[in-house]
Amino acid sequence: MARPKYCITPTDSSFARRWVESKLANPAWLGPHTYEAYQSLVEREETAVELNVWCETWLDEALWTQLKNAIRAARRRARVDDMVSVTLSRNAWGMLSYWAQRENCTLSELIVRRLGNSKPADE
Repeated sequence: MARPKYCITPTDSSFARRWVESKLANPAWLGPHTYEAYQSLVEREETAVELNVWCETWLDEALWTQLKNAIRAARRRARVDDMVSVTLSRNAWGMLSYWAQRENCTLSELIVRRLGNSKPADE
């Protein structure tokens, strides 16, 4: 039996809409169709059903996967109050990713493991 097609829920629609709108801010995202896709989104009601229809029209499988991953990440962020976002250089991210993979943990877990016992510089 085939798996049911992914469906954006009303709970997730605000996350999904925000992701789509941020992507549409880049005129190259959908190539020459980005403006047309933007106009189509603006004309729709802001409901999960309408957003699903829009996504089925404009997103290919790879973009659907990116959207699903973004929704999962947004859910996780919404559940955890003690999370913050940081900006890393690509080099720093690469080093952290390398060591996190070697230690089979997340970037956050790696930082806590390696730096958790360190004292702040001002002490």
